[in-house]
Amino acid sequence: MILYSNGHSQSSRRKAREREMRREAIIEAAERVFARVGFYSATMAQIAAEAEFGMGTIYQHFPNKQGLFSEVVLSSIEVFMKELREVLREQPTWQTKLKAFVEHKLTWLEKRPGYQRLIMEQLLAPIPDITPPLIERFRQAQVESIEILKEIFFLANSHGQSFDAELYPIVINGTINEIGNDWLMGILPKTPKEYISGILDTIAGGRHA
Repeated sequence: MILYSNGHSQSSRRKAREREMRREAIIEAAERVFARVGFYSATMAQIAAEAEFGMGTIYQHFPNKQGLFSEVVLSSIEVFMKELREVLREQPTWQTKLKAFVEHKLTWLEKRPGYQRLIMEQLLAPIPDITPPLIERFRQAQVESIEILKEIFFLANSHGQSFDAELYPIVINGTINEIGNDWLMGILPKTPKEYISGILDTIAGGRHA
């Protein structure tokens, strides 16, 4: 009985891992499809083809397109914020924290333009029932980003600098978001990462030691 129990437990864990891997593959495929054609034009059949799964497998994990879209947006926000916290945790000084913050945000926007595109779609063409909670989670992420920047500037001021720790976080976070939006619209002549040094130089120019 013990051997059977152990074998059954291992089999259950393996099946759970496989199910989670399929679920993650579906989310990744859905993000690519939604980013290419938008929520309204995307179909579950397109997502199934992108993920190389049958339609039955897709519906086993997500009962409808709305639920899948919500998961795509929410999981992207969670991954972004988790990676941001981890990157900053490794930095020893306010200068390296600030540099890491700007680099992470602009690199993310360039690496995953679909994330910004999906957020913009929610703002421009809300989806009934699912848009409010998605926008609220995005708002919370923006609030957390500003609070993180405030902590960085408070730390800088405690080391002899003289930044406006209330204004600078708003300006920097807003500038980064605007760069992402304008890049997606084809307005900017450079990619998001090419603005990293300019933002950091501008901040340094506003420092009063």
